Amino acid sequence: MTNCALASKIVRSARPLGLNSYRGSAIPTRRFTVISGRNLGSLKEQQDELFSYTSGRYLYNEKLRLAERYVKFNIEALKKIAAESVGRQNVTHITKLAEGGFNRVFLLTMEDGFEVIAKIPYPLAVPKHFTTESEVATLDFLRSKGIPVPPVYAWSSKSENTVGAEYIVMEKAPGQPLENRWFTLSPKERVRLVTSYVEVERKLFCLPIDAYGSLYYKENLPTHLQADIYAPETPDESGDTKRFCVGPIVDYMFWRGKRDGLELDRGPWRDPHDYLRAIGTRELEWTRRFGTSRQNSFPHNTMLDGEISPELYTDLLEKYLALSAYLLPKSKGHLLNRPTLRHPDLNPGNIFVSDECEVSCIIDWQHTTILPLLLAAGNPALFDNPDPTPPKDYASPSLPENYASLNAEEKEYADELHRRRMLFYLYMIFNGKDNKDHLAALRTPLLAQRQHLIERAGMPWTGNTVTLQGALMRVVDGFGAEEAKAFYELEENWFKGNMLVEHWKEGLGGMSEDGWVRSEVFEGVAEKNRELKKEWIALGDDDEDRACEGREGGIAALGQVAQDSLFPAIGPQLAFLYLSMNIYMANKLPPSTLALVDTIPPSLALNRATVHPGGSCRNAPATTHMIA
Repeated sequence: MTNCALASKIVRSARPLGLNSYRGSAIPTRRFTVISGRNLGSLKEQQDELFSYTSGRYLYNEKLRLAERYVKFNIEALKKIAAESVGRQNVTHITKLAEGGFNRVFLLTMEDGFEVIAKIPYPLAVPKHFTTESEVATLDFLRSKGIPVPPVYAWSSKSENTVGAEYIVMEKAPGQPLENRWFTLSPKERVRLVTSYVEVERKLFCLPIDAYGSLYYKENLPTHLQADIYAPETPDESGDTKRFCVGPIVDYMFWRGKRDGLELDRGPWRDPHDYLRAIGTRELEWTRRFGTSRQNSFPHNTMLDGEISPELYTDLLEKYLALSAYLLPKSKGHLLNRPTLRHPDLNPGNIFVSDECEVSCIIDWQHTTILPLLLAAGNPALFDNPDPTPPKDYASPSLPENYASLNAEEKEYADELHRRRMLFYLYMIFNGKDNKDHLAALRTPLLAQRQHLIERAGMPWTGNTVTLQGALMRVVDGFGAEEAKAFYELEENWFKGNMLVEHWKEGLGGMSEDGWVRSEVFEGVAEKNRELKKEWIALGDDDEDRACEGREGGIAALGQVAQDSLFPAIGPQLAFLYLSMNIYMANKLPPSTLALVDTIPPSLALNRATVHPGGSCRNAPATTHMIA
């Protein structure tokens, strides 16, 4: 197993699989894939390399996925603009450096060796114009506040330019990517990394922003889309209120697909409750207008059989909207409602460090949003808990007692797990010491449950009603006893289905939601996928089941496979995941967390002890590890 694959496996294992949704429609992952150099012959091959997606393959819908990521542009025009932006004569070399879920990144080298970065968004990156404008303004604003981000040299949020595409030309980040140092971090370097990052976050949490949405230059937005960045009485020695404003949110989900054409409330918002309502009304409007009856994909279609009406989902969204006024404190001035800006995707590829392993630059601020502190609170993925349950005490993590007797692969896994545990431990210690406001938010009653509910209410209709209903039932007790009992039995099987899908995806080269796998494993994974399909077809009870073999859709076509065959013994890995899920679900909340900030009316009575018929607590446990 490669180091990258091992780290990815550890990160995935940190997520409580049972609570993750199963979605039939994939949202692009933000993570960038670094491109290794390839020898290219003709000019056309070189151009195709720059215009096309080459960082992976897709097991299904590949033509569509590649078309979404194909961007043709004027190479010479981009080189000219980049050179002029830094006072050089010309660019001697352009190389595709990396590709992510929404952008392609190029390295441009000048005649004197000076290097700059150019980012060009894919056609699927929405909202058009706003995404680029907000990222540039965000970088400028953060840099003025001492946050280590790259300066922008040139940019355009319109594709009607000489380049023929939106672009940002910026400084090449100083230092080296943390992912290059990840597997060699010494104990002292871990401390420097965490303390320097916590200091960055402390500065972010102290920004006195007064509205919710995303940042822009005032000159680029119509007045009716602007909210002042600061409250009137806020000191503004830098003159930020003259240059910057808060405008419409660039959260991808507010613009995805046909939402782009809907008249939706996209902010900016002065009242945080308006933001929560906007999330629910967005999906309610889309589902009512475009939602159709859907079948869930295998294995979940064995639990919710047949066509599922979107009206079931809109009913749940209406329940969320009724509850949304009580998920945040009433007063806008409450600490938990403070507008907070954080990085949207902190991973080792987006952090650059100095030789001493202190944070030197943080990149990829695209789709940055300003949210209430209660929703922004939580450990960044980089410093999240790699275990399914919180630690029992504050002792420093250690390697297993039998470490010396482990084989090479087991030691590699133990080392990576220990590394992530140490980073989690250090982050919680220094965050608790230096960022008191964040610590206070992490101690909020039912924090994880409220965040999970709001996140689920913002997910698109796919035929899955289980996850949103479960999120609602973990916050309020608005369901009858018989209905709750039946639902929890369904949900438990749904969770097992999630785990089984994760197991299959892991076996298929770590396949993503949209079918992406690394290019070097594609052929082998595609063959394994065909073999798995044949095996599942063979489990069918009759000729109708086996007739699925000739249909399109792979897993989605296997809806009639007998449910008794859903969860065969498939090895110790799945058994471990299942055990972890049961431990996770059984972990009870302390009584002190069983009250919301504001009193919920009797019609929305708090779910204080909804118990599974088998006796285990059905409330999702607090996922944050508190520091006294």
